[in-house]
Amino acid sequence: MRLYGICGDSGQGKTRLVSRVLAEAQRLGWRCRGVFSPAVFEDGLKIAIEVRLLPGMQTRVLARLATAEDTQVFGKWNLNLESIAWARAHLLDLQPADLWIIDEIGPLEIVNGQGWADILPLIPGLPAKKVLVTFRKTLLPWFQTRYPEIDITRAGDAEAENLLIESLFRND
Repeated sequence: MRLYGICGDSGQGKTRLVSRVLAEAQRLGWRCRGVFSPAVFEDGLKIAIEVRLLPGMQTRVLARLATAEDTQVFGKWNLNLESIAWARAHLLDLQPADLWIIDEIGPLEIVNGQGWADILPLIPGLPAKKVLVTFRKTLLPWFQTRYPEIDITRAGDAEAENLLIESLFRND
């Protein structure tokens, strides 16, 4: 198994790059497994985050902008605990695939031990040829320490992104 990471700040293009990866995987007939978490925009404002299960793309709202009345607030987001549990159960059902994707691992998992934290110790043994995880730039030292073999791509660097796509789908 080969481990790849995409790191970058919020809005820098991690999930956009995962979309490219998924399109190429589909074109090549690769089996994918994991979660994909695109943002939901309204009038140019990010108002929510979805979670989509791979391979079927079943979708639920993972988080939405918090209001004063919300109780499951993390940062500026009100978390949907049922959606988190649903995605966690999917991640922990360790089905084989050509490519596993976990978009995104953040402070909720690394700092608080919540969300999808249960998958973190399982990453090196996931049943796949290749594994791709996305995370915030501030978590880069944690990932490099925990997974020294990880091949990191910085989101937003077009040349590096193209090299990632090439490397992911190369037969090695």
